[in-house]
Amino acid sequence: MFNFTFISKKNLLGFLNKTNSLLTSIFNNLQFSNLKRLTKLFFIDKRVIITLIIIFFSVFVHLSTPAFYKDSWVKEIVKTQFEKKFEFKVEFSDKLNYAIFPIPHFRFKDVRFVSNGRELASIDSLKVYLTFSKFLDKNKMNIQNISLNNAKFNFYKKDLKNLMTFLNEEINKKKITIFNSKIFLKNDKHDIFSIVSIDKSDSFYDSVELVNKLNVNGEIFNNSFKLNLKNNFFEKKYNFDLTFNELNKKFINYVNFINDEKIGIFSYLDSRKKYDTSYILKNNILEFHSDEKVDDNFLYSGIINLSPFSSKININLKKISLTKALNNDSYFIETIKSNVLKNENLNFNVNIKSKNISDHRKLKNLDLNINYENETLNFNQSNLLFEDILSIRIVDSEFKNSKKKQYFIGEFEFLIKDYSSLYSFFQTKKEFRKEISSINLVLKYDFLRNNLSFERIKIDDQYFENIQRVIREFNQENKSLKNRIDLKFFFNSIIEEL
Repeated sequence: MFNFTFISKKNLLGFLNKTNSLLTSIFNNLQFSNLKRLTKLFFIDKRVIITLIIIFFSVFVHLSTPAFYKDSWVKEIVKTQFEKKFEFKVEFSDKLNYAIFPIPHFRFKDVRFVSNGRELASIDSLKVYLTFSKFLDKNKMNIQNISLNNAKFNFYKKDLKNLMTFLNEEINKKKITIFNSKIFLKNDKHDIFSIVSIDKSDSFYDSVELVNKLNVNGEIFNNSFKLNLKNNFFEKKYNFDLTFNELNKKFINYVNFINDEKIGIFSYLDSRKKYDTSYILKNNILEFHSDEKVDDNFLYSGIINLSPFSSKININLKKISLTKALNNDSYFIETIKSNVLKNENLNFNVNIKSKNISDHRKLKNLDLNINYENETLNFNQSNLLFEDILSIRIVDSEFKNSKKKQYFIGEFEFLIKDYSSLYSFFQTKKEFRKEISSINLVLKYDFLRNNLSFERIKIDDQYFENIQRVIREFNQENKSLKNRIDLKFFFNSIIEEL
């Protein structure tokens, strides 16, 4: 049965203190000269006092009515109203009580939300606040607001489509508030890949503004955030505002989806600048581009097919640092080493172009292709110019990533336009300066051992045994090419064997 708690210790002490103050004031005024006037006042106002007493007990009885309902009936009415609105089942334990203060509500302990045999949420405490006007007629009693505390939600990729109802229809008129809870983001193998902590979350349909609202204060990746969503599905407009206060970052998204296509502007703000991205989403195809341009090209643009997933993204930069980008500890290298891209359903091509290389004045016109297809990462058909002396092209490449192996192997083609300038740059001795037009080499870099090795080298499509001997010695001695001097020595040792 119910644990009926209609008043708390704190409220009782407050009531006694106020009563004590009132009585003290009355007795202080009970002087003989005032006694006759007070007695007369009592008889005149006793009807008011009686009326107030009747109102108090009527309200008390009215609010206490739900305490006498059967547990099974309460669970059934709450369960029915929940499952009518939401597409999941509710499972209650036997732990249930009713309280009047501060607002009349039922409190359920150890509640579970279940869908297709899968647990969506386990909730330590669920409070259901009732409509005041329906207490005496239990068959018309409705849930007004809902509060969840210390809940654990399991969220999978396939659950994403359920969130899209936020865009298309009126969500719960009943305000749902969540306190001190966690959302576990899981993959299809039930592995947790991220956890979102929720301090407080409110979701409801605002009948005044005629919009769906979702407000969340929480934490992800050890960074607190504030999320506000508004959706007016009558005017087909949607606003998204996400702020990371500690990082001083903010994301804003505005969408107009009055037609079949969704047209929007996505903005990223930090302490220094604002970046705007315009996009169109239609038939599972997303096209986007930046508002900022480099020369006559968008800073970034692309097209993404959401089903099946594939993408092509173009990035145009004023300059780029190859040293920072290809450093073993760089964000780019750490990303491809982390296996976060490993997904059989993921296919993409990212093309990065930059006319200038900030860390070497002779290098220019970088055209880098980052390709991922069939769980294989490569950089094929990437190009780079070394002034007007030669061009560098990656013919074939592959990045291998496993627990025991983590390496890049690639075939590079150097097409030499001015061999005399090339020899001058490397300070090759004049007696070894033979005319050459191409160099083809295959190299391997082991990230786990931080080791560079050469598989083969061809010059003008010819093998030279002496050159193969040079690269075998290089590999055996675990030499490196850390600077221009190392590269100069290695290049000249190859040329001298022609």
